[in-house]
Amino acid sequence: MQRGYAATSIDDVADSLGATKGRIYHYYRSKTDIFIDIHLEALRILLERVGAIARRTDLPPAKRLFGMSREHAIVFMTTVAYQKSTILGLNRFLLSITAPYQDEATRRVQELRDEYESLFVSVVTDGIAQGIFTQSDPRFVTKPLLGALNWANIWYEASTDEDDERVEEIANALASYCVKALMVRD
Repeated sequence: MQRGYAATSIDDVADSLGATKGRIYHYYRSKTDIFIDIHLEALRILLERVGAIARRTDLPPAKRLFGMSREHAIVFMTTVAYQKSTILGLNRFLLSITAPYQDEATRRVQELRDEYESLFVSVVTDGIAQGIFTQSDPRFVTKPLLGALNWANIWYEASTDEDDERVEEIANALASYCVKALMVRD
């Protein structure tokens, strides 16, 4: 997260962990493998926390979408290292896949990303069907919605004095923005 994918070496990872390079290589074959695990963990966290809200069919679509967007923003602000590392290194990561065993991991990352996006598509589809959200292609509108939420990786900087209340305030504002963008206007 601090230096970016290209500028970070295995030595840097080992130094940060207080370990030896040999110890890192005991668990990982390459820097790309570490990145894959970081990405998978980031997706696991999002799927677990946002997925729980997406499955709440007792809530109307606008409330579910608000809750999902809010939780997404909270995850991004409270697991900054995971989320920022995956976003900042993604393009370089995709270009660095060279080993066949990494192809499978790349497919897994893509499957989880598609699964995560589908959570939002499903709720947007429900909202359109109920006349709450404007008529549009649910998959298309989900992309800018997630883009707005993901952009917090770029502008949000956690500070040591940032409290949970401030994170909640920002998450609520982002979620409101995303839901209002899809609402039918009178």
